[in-house]
Amino acid sequence: MTLKGFDFGNEAGDDASPEELASYFVEQDEFKKHLDLNRRIFIATARKGVGKSILIKHLSHTIKAKFPDALVIRCRGSDLARDAFKLTTPLITPNDYIRDWMVRICAIVNREIANTIGFALTDDEITLIESAELDGYKQKNIVSCLTARFEKFLEKLNVTAKKQEIKDHISILKRIKSPSVFILIDDLDATFQNTESECLSISTFFSACRYLTQDIIGINFRLTMRSDVWPTIRRYDESLDKLEQYVYEIEWSAEEFRTLLFKRIESQSISNGFSIPPKEASESIKEHEERTLMLLFVEKVEWGQKYVHSYKVIHTLSYQRPRWAIQLCKLTQKNALLKRRTLISKEDIDDVWGDYGAKRIADLVAEHKHQCKQIEELITAFRGADRLMTRDNLLIFIKNKILNHITPFIDSIKVTTQIEVGRFLFRIGFLVARSDDESGEYFHYNFRAMPDLLNSRTDNDFNMKWEIHPCYRQALDIKKINKSQRAKIGFTPR
Repeated sequence: MTLKGFDFGNEAGDDASPEELASYFVEQDEFKKHLDLNRRIFIATARKGVGKSILIKHLSHTIKAKFPDALVIRCRGSDLARDAFKLTTPLITPNDYIRDWMVRICAIVNREIANTIGFALTDDEITLIESAELDGYKQKNIVSCLTARFEKFLEKLNVTAKKQEIKDHISILKRIKSPSVFILIDDLDATFQNTESECLSISTFFSACRYLTQDIIGINFRLTMRSDVWPTIRRYDESLDKLEQYVYEIEWSAEEFRTLLFKRIESQSISNGFSIPPKEASESIKEHEERTLMLLFVEKVEWGQKYVHSYKVIHTLSYQRPRWAIQLCKLTQKNALLKRRTLISKEDIDDVWGDYGAKRIADLVAEHKHQCKQIEELITAFRGADRLMTRDNLLIFIKNKILNHITPFIDSIKVTTQIEVGRFLFRIGFLVARSDDESGEYFHYNFRAMPDLLNSRTDNDFNMKWEIHPCYRQALDIKKINKSQRAKIGFTPR
């Protein structure tokens, strides 16, 4: 295998075929819990590019293989919009929202049943079927309830349709014996804004899911949403504390990134006839994976005043996002080949860091433009800024560089204070909180881990420092920490 002939594969795993995806999918321990029927609701939160859509796609195929009789429904959050169901009744109280969600959820099951038996319904017929009374479903299997209603509906069509045709539909319908229904919803909160109406809408969705799992046998929900949304709605609706046990964050350790890159190499070697060294009896899995990565990467590079494995630098610069990691690998591969190198080195990372960072900023803008139209100005205002700031210095910087020039709107609300801007930038992951201990060790915290930071004008936020994530720094020409800056902010190098 050579660097020139290698292909890192599809950046968007959800665009890959099921076979290709299975060849390099990294199975985290939390992923396996999605197959536990005792977990009726399971919610994965993650940032863009971490693998939410890939997880839903992988689950769809895995569940069908493990539970062949289950009805598996895969959709996006946008598929659940009220317009898609022609629902126009005004929603006023939280109970109105909850019942409305329950109708929509049952409706997508209805549609999947209709699709399963190959029966085409007009919009009017869909509306008729979706208007069922939910109270009659309690303690019954949702598929048996809905298929019974389909049967009655089809029988009514005898007056206008051929009797034999209707009889065939009913006979097919009676053979549907699904003990379980899995509803897989990706990007439930794709365009979420932190407003009163949207917090009410999405929080009541989860209440509807809880009620359905309590009242109906065999219905299961597997959901994904953005990392910054769950902490927001969790604080909005206290009843969601009962759901906290079903929520987890998709995170990738450096070791899992090593496995991810190893599987990409292994997958390509199988499909393209390349050869990789077999695992030796004396080798651990870690040693074998690290040795395989040395076919494409130099073993260690200088990073933070010490030498670390190349995959750890990729893990950091990709912000723990597999999609970004593959993009970075492709950029560094191209650069290495132009420089006639046989392995990807730190020099290649340095050469593409700026262009790569510009792509990451473009991604960040695209992902959060619906929350703040001026987001690009907020980010580019940090061009040439210090890499690490105290809380006070951060707020002064925001005032001088941003609020003295523009008046941003965040989540449709006019911003009037520096802390609102800082909190938004922390929420979307541009800023990261950092805590240093006396030994020189440091720890990073994101919004998902500590949503209370930058939330009060009087709180000092545990004297946390604030830094711009490394993936954005080169594109913004962020200053490195020099000796005078270290002394000023009390920083001890690691």
